[in-house]
Amino acid sequence: MIKFIMRKTIYKGVNLETQDMLLQLVSRQHIIQFFCFLFWAVIFIFPCIPVLIIDLCEDVEFSLSTQIAVYVCLSIYYIGFFLSLKLFGESMLICSHLIAQKVYFGVCTTKGKALSKKDFEIIKCNNDKLYDFISTQQCRGYCYSICFEMLKALKKGCIEFVAVKKFPSEKNDKDDDGKNFTMHVLYINNGWAFDTYSSRQYPIDELHKIYKAKTYQTFNFDEIKDISYEDFKAEREPSLTEWCNTNDCSQFWKGEVA
Repeated sequence: MIKFIMRKTIYKGVNLETQDMLLQLVSRQHIIQFFCFLFWAVIFIFPCIPVLIIDLCEDVEFSLSTQIAVYVCLSIYYIGFFLSLKLFGESMLICSHLIAQKVYFGVCTTKGKALSKKDFEIIKCNNDKLYDFISTQQCRGYCYSICFEMLKALKKGCIEFVAVKKFPSEKNDKDDDGKNFTMHVLYINNGWAFDTYSSRQYPIDELHKIYKAKTYQTFNFDEIKDISYEDFKAEREPSLTEWCNTNDCSQFWKGEVA
């Protein structure tokens, strides 16, 4: 039911194939954001619930003064609520967003076999900026450098360059070159992958299937331990560009963020 609603609302502007991909990648993030935002709606209607229950109980009667007091209190509450909404509406939305980030990180990002809780602690100790990007779902669009720095910090696993099917929205981008795939990078460990787009962990075969991926190449820690991200980019970009040109794939190297 939830998936049907999301197809008809959030994802209605894309084709069925893309909807299937998005539902598997980011639907949980949207659901968590929705319920965290719903928190304010609960606060809005909560004072009315006891009043409605009492009103439905025919055996319970209150004096006129009690009823007036209840409605005065409700009026004061809602005046205060709407005043707060006007003055702090943006802060309330930011608060909901921050709560959603924390919940998603704890419920989704940390679950899987690619990264354990100890691995996240290691990342936080070695590179707190990298940890912030991952824990707040800001790593989307920076898969190259994020995965590179994760491999550097953890000193295990590997990073995998894969061509993934483009979303229609990407094909309308000003930098779009008309190709049907775009290069994406995954951090892989124990047969699982951490995906920067969804900020989640998946069995690698499952993620390949979702993305309809074509693998280019993998790199382990020993291959990158003595070089910087910029040196790695300079060294690998020519051969990656050549592969992409023959495999209907775009590739966009962004600067280091972590």
